Amino acid sequence: MKKYVSCAVLILLCLICAMVFYVNASDLWQNNTPPTETNSNATTETGSENEGGLVEDTFTPEDTMLNGSIYGEYLTSSSLRIEWSTTTTADDKVYLSLELYLDTPDTITKTGNGYIMINDVKKDFDSVLAVGTSTLLTTHAQAIDESFGNELNINAYLSLEVEENGVKLDGLNANGRILLNEDNSTLPLSHKIALEHISQYPSLPSGDEITSLAMVLKYLKYEINTVELCDMYLEKGPVGYTSFFEANVGNPKSAYNSFGCMPPVLVKATEKFVSANGGSYVANDISGIDAHSLYSYVSQDKPVIVWACENFSVDPQISHIWVIDGETLYVKSNISTMVLIGYDYEANTVTLADPAGTIFDIDMDIFEMRFSQMGAYALVIE
Repeated sequence: MKKYVSCAVLILLCLICAMVFYVNASDLWQNNTPPTETNSNATTETGSENEGGLVEDTFTPEDTMLNGSIYGEYLTSSSLRIEWSTTTTADDKVYLSLELYLDTPDTITKTGNGYIMINDVKKDFDSVLAVGTSTLLTTHAQAIDESFGNELNINAYLSLEVEENGVKLDGLNANGRILLNEDNSTLPLSHKIALEHISQYPSLPSGDEITSLAMVLKYLKYEINTVELCDMYLEKGPVGYTSFFEANVGNPKSAYNSFGCMPPVLVKATEKFVSANGGSYVANDISGIDAHSLYSYVSQDKPVIVWACENFSVDPQISHIWVIDGETLYVKSNISTMVLIGYDYEANTVTLADPAGTIFDIDMDIFEMRFSQMGAYALVIE
């Protein structure tokens, strides 16, 4: 009996020793595995494995800093679209990648040429277009050094004769601005500004621009009367003779003969108002900025005046074409000015204060598309 007990004890000791060896051996293998904790988005290029299961290829961490879309201003149903992203490598070098698409509802076959310009760096391209609904025209990658600064102006142009709905163009454009120092991953997942809604009705049936400005000024603690703001501080000009970059086209008190204005006009109105009522606020025209970068302002409790749509389910259309002082101006139907006061990445929505309606949420992707198609016009007061 003692012999059997001794054998059992010996077997038990052997099992314990084997387990200890296994644990230590596992630690040794793990210590030879490349670390993956460099960042949460790190990727490992895996190649062939040796008998020990170790990865042979080098580990190159990459982290996508920013990405987004820039839509061409919507003048016809054919439009340019830029898909962009910036990446940083382990040695802190930043690269910008661009893909330029032509979106069109019909199949066309034409030869087109154009360019992509990043600040002052220009790349020409030629394409034979056999186009369905979306065709990749060209790609571009650019290393970004300190000479570019923190802001990139992106301009794409395609020489392509287009005639739709009476609108004749000899080319299509897409323009936008990218802020390299705005990492969306550092923003709160959601933020909403407590801004009081002001209606443009009944006094200003065409006054969505000046009423949007009134909402922001009231948020900044000014006493506001929207009619006085319109009468005393908003420059106005006659329809057909006035550029909406210089003054409000028509009178916002008219429901039928007013076509609004663009950010430079509200910048001047803000300057006059602040000068007369005190304060150190400055209105900044941030038009062309990528839509995601708008959310950075909102996260800092800065509401942003944006030019968007009355009806987000309807494509913008050209209603009038004017030539003012040699400049061709395309007047769009369905355009409306609102105040961006919130975003929610998890719900994929943004919150807008609409002078012609109320405060509401809209799908983030639809908002960004319409914002860009309308020309990416925006203004913030700081």
